[in-house]
Amino acid sequence: MGAWMIRAGRGGVYASDWLERGVIGIGWDFDGADIAAMDREQIRAAYGQAHPGDTKGKVAAGVGQVYRFAHDMTTGSTVVMYDPESRLYHLGVITGPCVAVCDMDGVTYTRDVKWGETAPRDVLSPSSKNSLGGIQTIFAVSDEVMADLTNAARDKSVVASNDSTIDDNNATNDEETLAATYDNGIELIKDRVNQLDWEDMERLVAGLLKAMGYCARVMPKGPDGGRDVVASPDALGLESPRIVAEVKHRKGAMGAPAVRAFIGGLRAGDRGLYVSTGGFTKEARYEADRANIPVRLLDLDAFVRHFVEIYDKTDDDTRSILPLTRIWWPA
Repeated sequence: MGAWMIRAGRGGVYASDWLERGVIGIGWDFDGADIAAMDREQIRAAYGQAHPGDTKGKVAAGVGQVYRFAHDMTTGSTVVMYDPESRLYHLGVITGPCVAVCDMDGVTYTRDVKWGETAPRDVLSPSSKNSLGGIQTIFAVSDEVMADLTNAARDKSVVASNDSTIDDNNATNDEETLAATYDNGIELIKDRVNQLDWEDMERLVAGLLKAMGYCARVMPKGPDGGRDVVASPDALGLESPRIVAEVKHRKGAMGAPAVRAFIGGLRAGDRGLYVSTGGFTKEARYEADRANIPVRLLDLDAFVRHFVEIYDKTDDDTRSILPLTRIWWPA
């Protein structure tokens, strides 16, 4: 039956919804046709009718992915899905057939899944991370990588050793390839950020704010009351809006009490920025949403995506902490 990796939309946007519903899905639209009852040529004809402007290469790639979802991924197959927010690979077993749906955002067909163990990305070997960064929406997971995932799920403190290589290089369309390559690059940058010490993380947050046009400085160590970085439009820190940032560079999500304490320490006219590479609980996000003072929470994924967007404007000191290389792509 094999094992399959499936992407939960670009940037894993549907991951939490799929986990809650116990499903996986695809978004190719066939007007509700029963693709599970079609052979490959029938799917190709239906795809061409639904997407008359697509190139032959894009049609071939799309048809291959749809056929995999409807036929190759059989009941009992293992499925792997990555959630960028939690940095966890979720392992599950497909328990149902491919069915059309009309009530899910971005999804036209689903399959029921019984979700089980989770494997932290940080525990996997580099070769497994590379393999799981394949460019397609759906691709086969090798036995070696599956073994690494299983070991990581059972022992989340030991990094496995693995020499597997990227093994799924089938052609796909440029748009899908570009999106998948970008998301994989984000994950590799997040890996690098997790390796920084807390001092460099604070400097990185200050560098981000500087690149956005603020005068930012890291505050001296001590009882700072949640003021790790302070930024304002002027060098003296007198003009508004003044941004006060707290930076937590550790594993484990920050809860509501920590966010509540941070908000309580803000003054009139302040704007709050809370960066936590371990993420935030739902209750913590609720505290920020209901605060009287504007507060923005950035987990690791959100911080890296902001940093990548503003990277060209960062100074040399900031780039020395986290050097990145631009990848050019054909227009």
